[in-house]
Amino acid sequence: MNTSHTEPPRLAVNYHDGRSEQAQPVLIWVSQGMLELAGHGVLRQIPIHQVQWPGLHDGEVRTAVLPGGGSLRGHDPAAWDAWQKQQLLTAPPSLATRQGWRWSLMATLLLLALCAASYVFALPPNKG
Repeated sequence: MNTSHTEPPRLAVNYHDGRSEQAQPVLIWVSQGMLELAGHGVLRQIPIHQVQWPGLHDGEVRTAVLPGGGSLRGHDPAAWDAWQKQQLLTAPPSLATRQGWRWSLMATLLLLALCAASYVFALPPNKG
C-alpha cells in the first residue's frame, strides 16, 4: 500500500510563551487549520484564525502574536515571507492601511476637507 503523505512545510522560529523572558527555538507548521509548534519541551496547537500574522516586509524581524500573550519571532525575513505566502497566511488589510503613510495622509486631507465643508456649508450665516 503506497500512500503519498507529504510533510507540511516547516519554519524555524523563536517562541516566546508570554510568561518567561527566555525564547525557545521551535518549528512551526500548519495542519488542518491549526498552527503546530514543536520544540524542546514545547508542543502546542493554536487555531490558525487566532494568530495575528505580520504583514510582508514588516522590518527585519517578523513577529506573529499568539493568543494569551505569546509570540513567534523569525529572524530570517525571506524564509518567513516565503513560508507565509506558501501557507496563504496574510495580515489583515487594516494593518496595511495603518502602516502606510499615504493612507494616513489621505485620511488627514479628507478629514480637513470635511471640516472645511462643514464650516462653509453647515453653519448658519453670520448676520451680525
